Amino acid sequence: MRTHGKWVVLCKVMKVVLVSTSDRNGGAAIACYRIYQALKKNGVEVSMLVRDKVSDDRDVSTINSNIFIKFFNFMSFCIERFCILFRLGFKKKHLFQVSFDNFGAMNLLKNPLIEEADVINFHWTSQGMLSLSQLEELLKKNKRIVFTMHDMHYFTGICHYARKCDNFETGCGNCLFLNGGKKEDDFSRRWFKRKQKIDRRQNLIFVACSNWLRDTAKTSLMFEKNKVFSVPNPINTDVFRPYDKAKARQKFNLTKKYVILFGAANFTDKRKGLKYLLEALRLIHIKYTEFDDDIQLLVFGEGDETMMRQFPYSYKTAGYIKDEKDLAVLYSAANIFVTPSLDDNLPNTVMEALSCGVPCAAFNTGGLPQLIDHNVNGYLAALQNSKDLAEGIFKIITSENYTTFCRNARSKVENSFSEPVISMMYNEIYREAAI
Repeated sequence: MRTHGKWVVLCKVMKVVLVSTSDRNGGAAIACYRIYQALKKNGVEVSMLVRDKVSDDRDVSTINSNIFIKFFNFMSFCIERFCILFRLGFKKKHLFQVSFDNFGAMNLLKNPLIEEADVINFHWTSQGMLSLSQLEELLKKNKRIVFTMHDMHYFTGICHYARKCDNFETGCGNCLFLNGGKKEDDFSRRWFKRKQKIDRRQNLIFVACSNWLRDTAKTSLMFEKNKVFSVPNPINTDVFRPYDKAKARQKFNLTKKYVILFGAANFTDKRKGLKYLLEALRLIHIKYTEFDDDIQLLVFGEGDETMMRQFPYSYKTAGYIKDEKDLAVLYSAANIFVTPSLDDNLPNTVMEALSCGVPCAAFNTGGLPQLIDHNVNGYLAALQNSKDLAEGIFKIITSENYTTFCRNARSKVENSFSEPVISMMYNEIYREAAI
């Protein structure tokens, strides 16, 4: 293993550009931005290029340099979405659960950051950002390319999460999102083959954000000839740290003894499993009625609040919180963060909560076991088992060893997901890509 100082010297002669559809809109975009910040802090000559710039970071560049290009790129997004709608029979239910990557952004390949880069690290580039044809053009130019996978889309035909389907292991087809999964040679299989036939595909390096995603990717027929590494997302432990709980609760006007926190960019997305949290809290309410006046639910993010009114306890919604320090204070106000996701990679929310010293409860699925150590810094319940989730929530918030859960939560992030640790891992991958 090389020393940190030597890595800095190596990477300063190498120009790296991180490319993402956005810099702050969505979990994958936030993760990419954090990787960018971590690399910059640790001496890498790195840039970031996006289409939809949300942050006010002047060092993040956008390909939408004028109104004409912005309009063209918006139309690319709309056309790609229309093509998906057509394949879905104009049913919107699964519209954002699949992508085709057949349209790319204007001026992406001609951007100076792309042209001058020694290594291009693509992140989440669906919805009209990077097309397969553009990728082939870059490979023909002998560009060194690393893909950081934030979901399963890179090794499936069209979907971002395959859920219980394992057809990607044999080349897709019978896609549950198309024709009810009843056609073997459907568009998902044809698009899978299109991805497989990318010229010089063997030169691509893929990075999974969790061990689960890496191991799952290796079972796909797509990755027979590609290297796949596992590197978790980093987090700024100076921003996401424990804040005074009493002051945090005062800030958000929380008055109950036990605050249960739940949040997501869209908390009503079925994949986030809000209905299982509802069932779990109902079970706690039935079994432990004496705690009815002590429990409060706190929710952040955006979504329809209709289901919230069905919860047995009082609740507050904090909305979408843009400022990371405010978000860290919000986490610090809670006794536990619950994420009943049905499938997930390495969710930022869980890492953020742990970094703030807040234990987490979740289903044992995807990359969550890499973050949550069962009965150490949180609780892993059996998938879709609301009763088990309820037991875990109640066990943690009423535990005599609650402060130990909190210390373990913070230690987990400091030891495994801090910026210097993750920067070193990416340095090595970039170096291998550039050889």
